[in-house]
Amino acid sequence: FNSLSRKVRMRTTKINGVVILITTTLMLLASCCFSQTYASTSVKVQNNSGVEASSGEEESNMKCAGATQQETQTCDTEDDDNYEEESDFDNEDVDYEEEEEEEEDDSNDEYDEESDYEDEDEEDYEEYICEDEDEVECQSMLLNDNECEEADTVERCKASCGFCAAEEASEAYGVKQQISSWEMMEEWNELQLYMSRIEAGEIDDEIIRDDECRNHQDLCIKWAVDGECDIPAERNHMIAMCSPVCQTCHLESPCTQFIGAEDNRTPALQPGDLNKLFKRIATASDSFDRLQLEGIIKTDEIDNEDGEWVEWMKQYQPNVLEVDPWVVTLDNFVTAEEAQHLIGVGFDKGYETSTHYGGASKNAGRSHRTSKGVFYEWHGDNAVEQIMERIERVMGIPPIYAEDMQLLKYEEGEYYKYHHDYHAGHLQSPIGPRILTFFLYLNDVEEGGETKFEDLDNLTVTPKTGRVVIWPSVLDDDPLEIEDWTFHEAMPVIKGQKFGSNLWYHQYDFQTPHKLGCGEIQI
Repeated sequence: FNSLSRKVRMRTTKINGVVILITTTLMLLASCCFSQTYASTSVKVQNNSGVEASSGEEESNMKCAGATQQETQTCDTEDDDNYEEESDFDNEDVDYEEEEEEEEDDSNDEYDEESDYEDEDEEDYEEYICEDEDEVECQSMLLNDNECEEADTVERCKASCGFCAAEEASEAYGVKQQISSWEMMEEWNELQLYMSRIEAGEIDDEIIRDDECRNHQDLCIKWAVDGECDIPAERNHMIAMCSPVCQTCHLESPCTQFIGAEDNRTPALQPGDLNKLFKRIATASDSFDRLQLEGIIKTDEIDNEDGEWVEWMKQYQPNVLEVDPWVVTLDNFVTAEEAQHLIGVGFDKGYETSTHYGGASKNAGRSHRTSKGVFYEWHGDNAVEQIMERIERVMGIPPIYAEDMQLLKYEEGEYYKYHHDYHAGHLQSPIGPRILTFFLYLNDVEEGGETKFEDLDNLTVTPKTGRVVIWPSVLDDDPLEIEDWTFHEAMPVIKGQKFGSNLWYHQYDFQTPHKLGCGEIQI
C-alpha cells in the first residue's frame, strides 16, 4: 500500500504536468487559428468585388452601392464601427497573447533561477581526478628542476610528483588518503617505513590485528600534518582511527572495544518500532479519529495505559502532516525563555560556518549549505537538561543514542539545499546510521526559512518559536536502510534571522563511542 501510494503520487504529478502542457498548447493554437479566421472574415466583408460573402453582407453591399452620398457616408461609418469592433477584438487577442508571453517569461525566469540553483549544485559535484594539468610541461619541468616541494607545483603536477601513485597505494592500509602537499607526502613516507617495520617483525605485534591497524578516514594524513597524532593517548581518537599514520598500531586504544563487537550493541529501533513511535504521538493529535477511520491506526495498536502520557502530549498540539513517511509537528515545546537561552548558548560557543557532510547528497561544500552552527555538549546545563528530559519522554529513546545538540543560525539569504540526514558511512561505525531528526525552531522568522520536503508534494513547515518537526531517516521495517522520501531543505531566509536546534538520533549508542573519539572508526 505504501509503495502504491507513492507511485500514485509521482504519477499524478507527472500527469498534471502533461495536462497543463497540452492545455496551454491547445489554447495557443486556438488563439492563432481564431485570429487568422477573423482576419480572413474581415477581408471578405471589405471585399465588394463579388468574392464569398454571406447573404446579409451581399444585401448590405448592394444597398450601399446605390445609395446617396449621405447614405454612403452612413454605410462607411457602419463599416468603420464594425472594423473598430474587430480591431478591439484583435487588440484583446494581442493583449491576451502578450499576457501569456509575460506569464511564459515569468515562468522562464523562475525556471532559469531553478536552473542556476541546480547548475551551482552541479559545479559543487565535480568528480575528483588526480592528474597533471599539463603532463608535458610537468614532466619537462621536473626533469630540469625538482620543484615538487613548491605548493603551486603540487597543485599543477600531482601525477608527475608522485602524489596520485601515493594516494592509490594508501588503500593498502585502509581508506584511500588525500595527499595534496609535500608535508603530507613526507607523512606518507613515514607511514610506509612504520608498516614495513611491523611486517619485518621489528615492532612487537602481539596485539596488532589487521582490522585495527588501518586508516578509517580519508583525511588521516592531513590530520597528522596538523599535529592531531600528538594529542595525549587517553583522549586521542586518532590512535585507533588513523593508527598507521600515527604509528600507533602496537598501542592499546579505547576504540578496540568496539571493533568486532557489532553484535553486542543494543539498537534504538527494532523493525516496526518507528511506526509505533509516530502512531503513539498521533494518538494525542486532532487527527487521531481520522487516522483510525482510515485504518492507519488500529484499535489493537493503542496502549490503554498511555492515557496520562497522551494527556501530557496534547499540550504540544501534535499535528500529523504526513504518514507515508511520517512527518509530525509539535507546538510550544519550549518556552520563549528556553529558546532565548539556546540562542545565547550558540553565541557564547561561537557559531561557525557549517559544511555539508555525508554521502546522501550529490553535492558537498560551502555553496550547498551557508548556515552557521555549533555542537553543544549540554550535560550540566540545567535548562537544556529539562528540555532533553521532555524530548526523551516524547521519543521514548534514551539520550545516549542522540548526537550533541546542534545549534544553528541563518542570516538573510542563507540556506541548506536539498539533502538527507542519513549517511551510509555510519553503517560500519559503532554508532550506526542516523534514524530520526528532532528539529526545534527557536524564533519566528519574518519571511522564509521554511523546512521543505520536496518529494512529499512540497510539504513545508513554517518556523515558529517552540515548534518542533520530527521525521525518520530510515525505514520502519529495516532501520538500517535509508528512507528515500525524507530528503529536505532549509529554504533561504528572505527577511530577518532564523535560529534552530537539531537533534539527530542514531541506531546505536552515540555518546559512549563519541566521547572516546571512536564514533567514526569502522568496525
